Amino acid sequence: MTLHLRADWHKAEHSRWLKWMVGILAVVLVVEYVVLPQLVGSGNVISALRGLPVILILLAVLLETVSLASYSWLTREVLAGDARPGFFTLFRIDLADLTVNHTVPGGGTTSAAVRFRLLTRCGVQPEDALSAATIQVVGANLVLAGLFGAALLTVHGSFAEGRYLSTAGAVVLVLLGLSLAALTVLDRHLPGAIRTVRAIAGKVRIISPASAEQFVRTVAAEVQMFRQEPRRLAAAVVLAAARYVLDAACLWVFLAAYGHVSSPAELMLAYSLASLVALAPLTPGGLGLVEGVLVPMLAGFGTPGHVAVLGVLSWRLVQFWLPIPVGALAYLSLRLGILGRTQKRGRQHGWGGAGVGTRG
Repeated sequence: MTLHLRADWHKAEHSRWLKWMVGILAVVLVVEYVVLPQLVGSGNVISALRGLPVILILLAVLLETVSLASYSWLTREVLAGDARPGFFTLFRIDLADLTVNHTVPGGGTTSAAVRFRLLTRCGVQPEDALSAATIQVVGANLVLAGLFGAALLTVHGSFAEGRYLSTAGAVVLVLLGLSLAALTVLDRHLPGAIRTVRAIAGKVRIISPASAEQFVRTVAAEVQMFRQEPRRLAAAVVLAAARYVLDAACLWVFLAAYGHVSSPAELMLAYSLASLVALAPLTPGGLGLVEGVLVPMLAGFGTPGHVAVLGVLSWRLVQFWLPIPVGALAYLSLRLGILGRTQKRGRQHGWGGAGVGTRG
């Protein structure tokens, strides 16, 4: 079954170069027609950043770094088995994942393939990497939806377009319910779920029925593991929440630095909605979408327009653009370090390097 999983992932990689070319073109177009006009209209964000105290910029970068680190700790919590890479290795893998996600349209799929390959080459079994990624993404999105719902209940009625927020809240609630229902089915009705996915896989022919069954079984085992280990589940929820709360705190610092102290609940509502919109695979990392949601929402909550624009764009420089070169360097360090050592041992022993237990 593991061979089936690898074969399916290799099929997805055949069009990688085409995706990269399309991605680079899309990034250029988005920067040209979305980002640059905003930068010009804001009166040059770089100049505004230069006027901020260095300590505030360092605080924002620190908050963003800890936010990303919490996601890597979450990766360690959801990975099953003993062959788990060290935290620093996972942190670099996640940074490399962000680089792809932020440079390719619909980058989530391509970055997931890159992340899967890096994890398996660092010693994680393919089925464990797939199930952990699924649980991590679904679980983190559920936590994000929960943060949105909590913020919506707190500030409902204070926003000028409350009916739109109510509609968004209803949609998020439905998706949240469907996700929880799917996890419940996997936990309590596994045989029926397996029959269903095998039948679907046989018709759509995107993934083989054997691979679909193996994937469902490993995800179900992951769900059962969390149900049997409440401490691990609690840690995963806290780490997922920290990922978003610290990221939103970075945005709050920039808004405060430009002269407006936002309500935490209102900021979290705007941030979580923009983050949910960014999940749509339309632009790299939600580029343009996040800004288009955040700026008017913050303005609707009373943030001066120029502060909303400067704050959001400054935050995106740290949250979106900065991880791109950092992630490229992280990938290079992996290639020169643990991946290079694994590949060398693979040539010496005659195997490809995936699935080798390593720590780093």
